[in-house]
Amino acid sequence: MANYKLRSRQKMQAINRMVYLVAGTSILGLAAYYMVVINTTQVTETQAGIFRNMMLGYDLNSGDVISAFSWDDGQILKAEIGSNALSVSKDAVCMQGGTDNTKGIGPGKSGDPLRLEISSSKDLNLNGIDVALDYKRLESNCSFFSRGKSFDFGMSDGKLSITYKIDTGSKKPETISAVSRYEVPDDGTYRNYRFIYTPNRGKAEMFVNDVVIWSNETDPEMPLAWDETAPMIVGADMKGNGSGQPCVDNLAIRATRQVNKLPVTLLNFEARAEENYVMITWYTAGESNIDSFIVERSSDAISFNEVGRIKAAGNSSSLLAYAIVDKQPSPGVTYYRLVPSNLPLRSMMISLIGYKYRGKTGDVKITDITEGEPKN
Repeated sequence: MANYKLRSRQKMQAINRMVYLVAGTSILGLAAYYMVVINTTQVTETQAGIFRNMMLGYDLNSGDVISAFSWDDGQILKAEIGSNALSVSKDAVCMQGGTDNTKGIGPGKSGDPLRLEISSSKDLNLNGIDVALDYKRLESNCSFFSRGKSFDFGMSDGKLSITYKIDTGSKKPETISAVSRYEVPDDGTYRNYRFIYTPNRGKAEMFVNDVVIWSNETDPEMPLAWDETAPMIVGADMKGNGSGQPCVDNLAIRATRQVNKLPVTLLNFEARAEENYVMITWYTAGESNIDSFIVERSSDAISFNEVGRIKAAGNSSSLLAYAIVDKQPSPGVTYYRLVPSNLPLRSMMISLIGYKYRGKTGDVKITDITEGEPKN
């Protein structure tokens, strides 16, 4: 009896220690939980709901849908938006069992991959990509959406994965390849899997039910390095474990913001007081189809008036210097901006400086060079 009581106390002490340990670990790890749990565990619908609430206000891309398939009418190749698909595996199925028991598609029982092929088109040859689909896991390795050897969004050993290439301006594109820590649940439930690469920000993200589970950032203004002749493929190697069930539904491809390649490589832009006038100077290291430069002035950085213009080199990769004189500068803070005008007559404001003119006593530069928005 004494031994039994001793064992009972030992068990209770062990349980108490475990409770304290778990409680302490939970308190210390609470913040970390909210940051990484979605990456390290299978996200239940409850957890997904919590994180969705946490993400309220998150700026998800809302670009125009340029291609979409729902398959609700039972026609595998028919698109809801954009061009129809070109081909699909001869054994592919379109049947009930999609999201919310609508119709979805699957590779069939033959063991051949789904391979729904969407033709290459100008609308799809964008600098970035936003692709989303509903998927129910039936296997551990498959491609959701791919294009040649330059893009592949899918699943590797049960975990969400991505490979894409970006054009850095060098001869060889940079390849980013990652397997996330998120394991796709094998529970017969459809979830929405989405990848967005926004080229003007250089940012890539993977989502599950609109919740970020992986992200990566490179330099901004980096477009995808597409193989523009290659078709886009849904389920290039997706076999569905030979089950014959549908496993894909609601494919949508959206446009993202494009890179803003400026027609001028501007090295410097500044204003300097000289007695009773202001000298505005700038240097360029490259120009593309620029016919002239226009300097404009404003007292409020909102309404601008032209100070003068000067003929540009047109096309150049050499270092060039330019200057314009403002013969009637205004006392106080003045803003100058540089507007290159290109041959198709589309102007873009690329730089803005703040400047305070003090006449003979000197000048003050308020701000450094900043990129501006396209000029209307």
